[in-house]
Amino acid sequence: MIRRERTPIRFVAALALALALSPVAAGAQYLDPGAGSILVQVVIAVVVGASVGIRLYWGKIAAFLSRRSKDNPPR
Repeated sequence: MIRRERTPIRFVAALALALALSPVAAGAQYLDPGAGSILVQVVIAVVVGASVGIRLYWGKIAAFLSRRSKDNPPR
């Protein structure tokens, strides 16, 4: 039997799911004013990170989307 190693993405996804579904005490639900700015920073970081990733790999993305099959040559 071949043992497959877990990829970091699967591990992080499983950890996030476990934390999201874990019960939280009532006192731990308080959000202070600083938490709002952290959430805004996270959203900005995700948008900037995704845009940088798309820009870095745009050539590969465009090549993948513009592939044509041999049965359907370009006109």
